[in-house]
Amino acid sequence: MAEIKVLKPVPVSDGPLGVVQAGPKAVPRGRRRWGLMLSFLALFVLPVALAGSYFGFIATDRYAASASFVIRSLDGGGTPDLMASVTGFPASGANNSDSYVVRNYLESPDLLREIDEELNLRGHYSQDHIDLIARLGVESSFEDMVDYWQWRISTSFDSTTGIVSFEVQAFDPGTAVRVARSALAAADRLVNELSETARRDSVQFAADEVARAEERLRAVSLQLVAFRTESGTVDPMANAQLDAELLSSLETKLVKVQSQIDEVAGSVGENSPILKQLNRQARAYRQQIAERRNLIGAAGQAANAKTAETLAGYEALQIEKQFAEQTYASAMTSLEAARLDADRQQRYLGVFTRPFAPSEPAYPLRLRDFLLIAAAAFAFWAIAALVGYAVRDHMR
Repeated sequence: MAEIKVLKPVPVSDGPLGVVQAGPKAVPRGRRRWGLMLSFLALFVLPVALAGSYFGFIATDRYAASASFVIRSLDGGGTPDLMASVTGFPASGANNSDSYVVRNYLESPDLLREIDEELNLRGHYSQDHIDLIARLGVESSFEDMVDYWQWRISTSFDSTTGIVSFEVQAFDPGTAVRVARSALAAADRLVNELSETARRDSVQFAADEVARAEERLRAVSLQLVAFRTESGTVDPMANAQLDAELLSSLETKLVKVQSQIDEVAGSVGENSPILKQLNRQARAYRQQIAERRNLIGAAGQAANAKTAETLAGYEALQIEKQFAEQTYASAMTSLEAARLDADRQQRYLGVFTRPFAPSEPAYPLRLRDFLLIAAAAFAFWAIAALVGYAVRDHMR
């Protein structure tokens, strides 16, 4: 029987001539299996076992209390928004803005500080019977407590319906409902403060306008009083009217006397007593007319005798006073309108789901959290194993 010779593979030379490169050493299958098993134990079995132990025996029960509310305005009317009618989305307005403000406030350090002062949240969340993972450290800072609080409260806002909801967690039912009620009361106070601030700001601007108009009217009135005191007359326009009537009466009398003189002059002599009397009356009327015209004309007389200038100044003050009165009346109307509008748009908290004491713990969700950790651990182990095999194959 012929002997069969097995040919050995000749090493391939990838380097310089005469230098033989050795091929990679194969990893035994046993070592690969053991490595895979150890990685499975370390990356999957151990985390799952720890998670099962924690959720099954260690995790402390947490109770939850919740509430839901909407922010309403006393103004129930108004023109509907066209886009909201067509698209079905709510019209953006002050209520939506306030809802976002209240939602952020529920998670804020200000609310936490207020509730902590009222209910001693730090002492409750750092009790010894709480497991280490869920417990707040006794020596933790306020910033750490804020981060912890944001894990113990959840908020949501539905922009379609305008509903704000929140849920707080505590380690006994009584504390949970007390914390939720305190948070709801604080949100109610915040909405009232926002409403009062908006109302005060809208009314304050109108009140400032009224104050400025009133001050202007007062200043014009004082100027008018000073003018009357200086001119020595209450109503120069009435005086001017009387002067005009008196001048017209004098001119009428002068015309009548002059007619009589013309009639008498042809029948009596120049030295006639009747003619002399009529001439004296005509001269007196002419003198009085000249004096009155001089007073009205403002020609070189003293200030109190310049009727035309006095009348012009008085008319200017009267016009300014009338304008100030109209401005004041308009400002008062605007103030009343601002007050009515502010009262009509005043907002309030409409609570339709109030907190109640829970009878059973809501957290932790043991089975769900355990399955999530198991799935995450398995995915991490599978990805790590695939990466390890890919690296090893690449190095061959």
